[in-house]
Formats: sequence, structure tokens, C-alpha cells
Amino acid sequence: MFMFRKKSKKPNKQNEMFDIDLMEELEYYQKPKSGRGIDQRVMIGAAFGLVVIIGILLSPIFALKNVAAEGANHYSEAELCEKIGLSKGDNILFFGKGRAAQTLEEDPYIADAKLSMRLPDTIVIEVKERKVRGYVPYMGSYLYIDEAGRVLDVQEACRDTLPVVKGLAFGRFTLGEVIPVENPEALDVVLHISQLMEKYELLDLVVEIDVSNPKSISAYVNQVQIILGDMENGDTKIRYMAEIMKTIPEEDRGTLDLSELDKPNGTVVFRYLM
Repeated sequence: MFMFRKKSKKPNKQNEMFDIDLMEELEYYQKPKSGRGIDQRVMIGAAFGLVVIIGILLSPIFALKNVAAEGANHYSEAELCEKIGLSKGDNILFFGKGRAAQTLEEDPYIADAKLSMRLPDTIVIEVKERKVRGYVPYMGSYLYIDEAGRVLDVQEACRDTLPVVKGLAFGRFTLGEVIPVENPEALDVVLHISQLMEKYELLDLVVEIDVSNPKSISAYVNQVQIILGDMENGDTKIRYMAEIMKTIPEEDRGTLDLSELDKPNGTVVFRYLM
């Protein structure tokens, strides 16, 4: 009779270690974490607060109702708003004020622009405008220039009573930039005369200035030709011109010679034309 002995299975240490690690891992994840309920409440409260803040920021409280334009003469409030795409009802907090200022400064008439808010419903547009100081004839039109010789506009006619400048030599120009003249000395003379005429309030009197020859400059006021010569003593000459022209009736015709004023004992001569 044969006897069979059941062979005992030797324990596998590697399997035992794996079982122990697995049990510890399960116990770790099943064990409740302390403070978990508090973290959830904080997160819920923060999310609710964020929703409330966003709701307030997007509410009609900050919808645009008023626009204040400061320093604008050439453009109206409505025209400025149209340029930057600003409309009533826009949220003043989220409107791109920096980008809008850059858009305005691309316009030749606007030297500087700034947008700010007046809570809760107002946007202030502050601009510093360039002013037209004279006109330069160009191929049947007129270039509107400022005191720096920058081209602000091109029109078929002169809008206001300002000097028409003749004698500048150039073949091209770019809107918003200084005219690239071939005779820069003549442009310097124009800029100098423009400043002096503004100083002595003559911009609305002078009809024409000819700077073809910077050493022999002529101006025309009403029906009087004014011979200035060069601008070495320009301040005195323009001041005399301002004072004398106030005494000459508009219908009088003649020539006012101021070219000798930069000489010792220089005289002023006015000759009537019949």
C-alpha cells in the first residue's frame, strides 16, 4: 500500500511583502483625511466670492453713460468716440484705454492722447491737438502744416485765414510727417516766421509768404506787399509789421519795406500804389 504525502508549499517571501504593501496602501486611502471638509468649504466660498465679483464687474453699474472730451477743438466728442470704437453701454473697466490712446495718436492732428475713468460710468478722453499754422500749395491742393512743418491734412481749399507759404521745394510728402524739402533753410525760415506771427497775433492777417529766397522774404497782407529781407532780426521786423499794419486801411495798396531794420539807423518805408 502506497502512502501519498502532500507536499507542503513553501512560502514565497516576495508575495508576502507584496500583500503587506497592498494592504497598507488600501488602509491609507480608506483612512479619512483630517480637515478635508474645511478645505471644501473654503473652496466653495472662494468660488462663490469670485462669481459675485465677476457679476459686479460685468453689471450695468459700469456701463458707459458719459464721455468727457478735454483739449479737443478739431474733433468733436462723437468723432473721437467713433475713431476708437467707443459706444454708450460699453463696460468702462474692460474697454482698452491704452490701445484707444495709441489709435488716436496715429491721427496727424493729435500729438498726445490719454483715456481715464470716472467711476462708475464716465470715460475721459484727453487730447493735445496740433494746430494748422499755414498752407502750402501742392498740385492744385493745399497742405495744412503745423508750426513744425508737419503735414496735418490735404484739402482743395484753405479753411481759415492763415498764411499761404510759397517757395518750398519738395516732390513728395507723407501725411503726419514734416515736409522733406530740398531747401531746408527756407523751411526753417517758415517755422521761425510762424512762431513770430503767433507771438504778435498775425496769423489771421498774413495772406501769403514767399520764402523762395530766404535772404529776400516777402509777405502779403491785404493789398500790401511787405519786404522783410532776411530773418536775422526777424523779431523786430515782425513786431514792426504787426504795429504798422494796424494803422493801414484794408483798401490801401502799397509796399512796406522793413528790410533795412537790421542795419544801424535802419528806416521803415511805405510807398503807396495808386
